Amino acid sequence: MRNVQCRLLILGGAVALAGCMGTIERPGAGQLQEGLNLLDVRDAEWGSNAAYVKNGRVVYIETRIGAMKPEIYRQTWPEDSSHEIDVRFVDQNGRTFFVQRGGDNYVDPLWHADIAAHQGKPVDRRELDIDFQIAKEAAAAYRVGVPATFVDHAAQMVAIEQEPVPSKNPALQKLAKEATQAERADETAYFNWGWAGANASTSTQLYSASTGCFAWICTARHSATRMFVNGAAYYNNCNHGRCYNGSGMGYHCSSSGRASASGNSLTGETNSNTTAVSGGCATPYNWNSGGYDHLCNSDAAYELWQGKEGRYNTSRGDHYSFTWDNGGGNYACNCNNNSDCDGDWKRPGCP
Repeated sequence: MRNVQCRLLILGGAVALAGCMGTIERPGAGQLQEGLNLLDVRDAEWGSNAAYVKNGRVVYIETRIGAMKPEIYRQTWPEDSSHEIDVRFVDQNGRTFFVQRGGDNYVDPLWHADIAAHQGKPVDRRELDIDFQIAKEAAAAYRVGVPATFVDHAAQMVAIEQEPVPSKNPALQKLAKEATQAERADETAYFNWGWAGANASTSTQLYSASTGCFAWICTARHSATRMFVNGAAYYNNCNHGRCYNGSGMGYHCSSSGRASASGNSLTGETNSNTTAVSGGCATPYNWNSGGYDHLCNSDAAYELWQGKEGRYNTSRGDHYSFTWDNGGGNYACNCNNNSDCDGDWKRPGCP
């Protein structure tokens, strides 16, 4: 597995997609053919870049391969991908509107700044519906159009193929009823996603399923989350294992709140250079925690608190110092800070 930070693609004699200087350039719809365009499918152990054009409008697909998942996950669910996989869909203006993070950080370091640079800008709800519909078609075309070696990448497309467009998403409709400060009644179903106000709506949903048996414990749970930010960006946080829609995963609860659109860079990321709203713990990961390590349930607990308070530095701590005693389970990014994370093999509740 390689972590390639710079890739160039030559299209029609010109550099069509580049990522060497911290910026990403993509070929416009006019440079591409209708339907699926496989821009870079040379190395399934690195990732892929693709584009899908419909009626002169383009949506881009990017995938990246991350760390190998724990052996217990690979043995118990062999049908799942063996590695953590990042996926994102980008509109024709460069804004990421759907992203899946396999681990705690994006594999490709260029995604950090690129996602942040396009957040906080006005989003037209009707335009987003169109982009989502194209993305659903793009995902289906990608799944059958990539080489056979990209089977794990293709499997990730099911998530967005099954995702309803925002205006018909029951989860967003339900959450919108709880949202406040909507500027117009007809925008409540979209979480006031135009970013015109000072605040952004955030909600994190918790999903979990059995991890399988380890040691004497057969009740361990794997937790994943998904976050909606202002209804205009979807973050799926797989937390080193199955994503929210993986085998056996079920919905449990959600935590909702508001974040300052100007005070946070809603990148879904955690590092020292950017604030975050949907990032996992930045300490080392270990599926059985212990020491300074964390496991998936600590990631999920932290993400739920981010959804509740709309900031990475929550009242329970940031991506290094987060701790939460959830009445029978102690969750922490640094397990040395919290009684060795007793009970963190159980899924957390929602604050």
